[in-house]
Amino acid sequence: MHTLSRNPYDDFERMREGLRHLFPDSPLLPMQGQPYNRMPGPSVDIRENDKEITVSAEIPGIDPEELDVTVDETQVTIRGKIKRGAEREREGYRMMERRYGTFSRTIPLPAEVKPDEAWTDYHHGVLEIHLNKAEGGRVRSIKLNVNTDRQ
Repeated sequence: MHTLSRNPYDDFERMREGLRHLFPDSPLLPMQGQPYNRMPGPSVDIRENDKEITVSAEIPGIDPEELDVTVDETQVTIRGKIKRGAEREREGYRMMERRYGTFSRTIPLPAEVKPDEAWTDYHHGVLEIHLNKAEGGRVRSIKLNVNTDRQ
């Protein structure tokens, strides 16, 4: 009697390949040996006290000049592009998990803020957006400059 040895992960690989053909631009489908063209937005923490809301976003490896931070009274939007260094050949890679490409994330805020008084810091791969709370008012949007010099 001949027994057939089967790898149970082959079914998952076929399913992943099928999904890749259905959704070729999805940043949520990791493709072994292929870089991401787009990536999901950064992970964030939101801290709040009586006077201020602080949004901290992990965005390692980005040039601050490639960040676009927009804030209005009710939300913050972070957009950016992480560029790959020197173009590398794919030969020899068994896995490529580091993400490169554009991202965008809009974060709703727990309270209204004053966009004119907002400021940012970017150090060691973490973007911090500081927002003073408002009493209320009309919603408008402004673009923030990403500061790397503030201590």
